[in-house]
Amino acid sequence: MKPAAIGLGLALLACGTEVHAACPDVEIEFNQAAISQAEQERLAQDLRAAAAKVCPWWGATFSARLTVDVPDADGPSMALVPAWRGKPGHMIFPAAMIRRGNAATIHEVVHVFAPNGNRFQAEGLAVHAHDRLGGPRAFPNFGRDLNRGAGRHAGNADIGALDRLPTPAMLHLKGTADRQTAYLVSGSFVRHLVDRHGMDKFRQLYAMTPLLPGQRKAGDPGRWLEVYGLTLEQLSAEWRKSLASAP
Repeated sequence: MKPAAIGLGLALLACGTEVHAACPDVEIEFNQAAISQAEQERLAQDLRAAAAKVCPWWGATFSARLTVDVPDADGPSMALVPAWRGKPGHMIFPAAMIRRGNAATIHEVVHVFAPNGNRFQAEGLAVHAHDRLGGPRAFPNFGRDLNRGAGRHAGNADIGALDRLPTPAMLHLKGTADRQTAYLVSGSFVRHLVDRHGMDKFRQLYAMTPLLPGQRKAGDPGRWLEVYGLTLEQLSAEWRKSLASAP
């Protein structure tokens, strides 16, 4: 099947009371696709909708072509690891995921617009955004309450260990091989930072660990105190307390 290029026009959108500059046009091209033409078109439509939400929310930080591979396989979708390999805008969605209808489209588009050298922060932001911006029911919470899912594991979650993981290291919690738990915790923690302390501070923190293709740099632990006036341990305690007091 020949690659399909689909224009992605994004209009000027408002996010809250702040109006962002118009997002640029982006092309979507399928390099390979083990799905039908109709399924390709539906995926492209979903990615178009995802980019229309992510771009005004985060900013017009990406304007190149999105290239999509849909291998005849199952497993996780990807966009952050390809960016680390020097292929920004390259996305992978296994065919089985597409057919189940639970592709994490907003999650992966966030990785395109906002990649990061700290795996914990990058995945936390993507999970938070996918849930907050109304993405399809997808990994890790599949539409269920993000904080409630994370709350069951918050007491044993070593946030400091997660923060030491550079991209492209696998996001995981010590003592478990379950990816889902680490992603729930990361998304919930980022949500707490944004909701409690504001997006501006989180952006400041995020900018301290830019993605450098081929390099592994998770960031200086002291950056948390510099930005928030609190250590990561204090912020973790604050997050756990907020989960415990949630209805």
